Amino acid sequence: MKIGLKSVGVMSLMGVAAYAGPITTVPWDGHPGAVSFTFDDCEISQLNNLGEYFDKNDDIKVTFFLTGGMNAGNQPKYFPMVAKGHEIGNHSKTHADLTNTNNLKGEVTDYKHDLEQRSGAEVISFATPYCYYNDAVEAEIAKEHIVNRNCQGATKYKWDEEPIWERISSDCYQGNTQQSKGNMSEAKQKNAWTVQLNHGVTGGGGYSISKNDMISIMDEAKAQGLWRAPMGRVAAYYRAHFVIDKATSTDIDGGFKVTWKSPHSAMPKSVPLRVKIEGADGKTVKQKGKEVKAESDGSFVIEFMDLELEVVGAAAAPESSSSSEAPTSSSEAPASSSVVASSDGKTPASSSEGTPTSSAEVTSSADAPASSVDAIAQNIHWASQTPTTFTVFSATGVLVKTFVAIPQSAEESFKALQVPHGTYYLKDLKSNYIKKVVK
Repeated sequence: MKIGLKSVGVMSLMGVAAYAGPITTVPWDGHPGAVSFTFDDCEISQLNNLGEYFDKNDDIKVTFFLTGGMNAGNQPKYFPMVAKGHEIGNHSKTHADLTNTNNLKGEVTDYKHDLEQRSGAEVISFATPYCYYNDAVEAEIAKEHIVNRNCQGATKYKWDEEPIWERISSDCYQGNTQQSKGNMSEAKQKNAWTVQLNHGVTGGGGYSISKNDMISIMDEAKAQGLWRAPMGRVAAYYRAHFVIDKATSTDIDGGFKVTWKSPHSAMPKSVPLRVKIEGADGKTVKQKGKEVKAESDGSFVIEFMDLELEVVGAAAAPESSSSSEAPTSSSEAPASSSVVASSDGKTPASSSEGTPTSSAEVTSSADAPASSVDAIAQNIHWASQTPTTFTVFSATGVLVKTFVAIPQSAEESFKALQVPHGTYYLKDLKSNYIKKVVK
């Protein structure tokens, strides 16, 4: 393999500092960084020496860049790898110098279609032969591929810095296993993505790597907790993040709706995205009419390619919990005596459902039931200026924070805390009084 550059532009990154929408993508699918292992040229030693390892390590998925110019007869042996979660990428029809060809479309776009037809897989990634490229090559690649790999070294692509997608650089393995492990360690430190380029797995020197060294590097990626995913999978997730995190919401009855557009026509049909959704606490998240359940950590795995999401339904009151911190008895849980102070200073009443109403919905003392004696006592308490400790529970009864404030300004103090928008309950640990607030 010849390595060189023609008409190489300077790598530039666009910093993205903040997003306006309610959806925030969890970086690298919940990992501290990502690594993509790529293998070129249909060298069958890749499957012969690593196939068993891949089958036994389902958490390692890689990209095989196939070309008609080298070992093309081996291609059918790679196609079954797609069903196992690996990726087939486009490495051109003849492995030509693409900056010096009169058939650029045939080498790039037409060959993509050929690979897709024969393999039955989506081909969304490209790798430039010899790492030669210019503006015309990049333009042709960008028509029907979401990402291109070249080999100017192990760049660390940070989560909120959008790269040039046609110039994702990789480290071409040339016998330095410790360097490969160091690249991954640096990616983890920077919460970034790095790519490694491999050829034969024979240990024969040059661009080849031994079976044991390749396994050692992949095991190290697992030990570091990196996301070990194909190049196209990571690129799709990464590109989706720059779109969905900026998507704003529109109000709908009982909640809000977020819509967005795909960043590229060649995005795969499915792009699962792990996200946090502000304002979803106690509500129902839906895509195309189907409910999306929250994961154990409170995140949601949504389908980016649905291009829309709804958060609907009224927030539920906290449920009872066996935790010593959470409200456990009817006297502690938000009930008919749990109230929100009204804006006009009158005694608020309980809601008919037994949970406190919002400050915009409270009734006057004239409308309060006989049990409002408790409500009056609580209203006096919330006017107190004696500091006390409060716990904050989500609408589903999950302990969120603890803070100290005077009851009179507890709601304002709470809203200054760094918590997502939503419905919460403040509990005074001294009196057990509970107040519903909406941030």
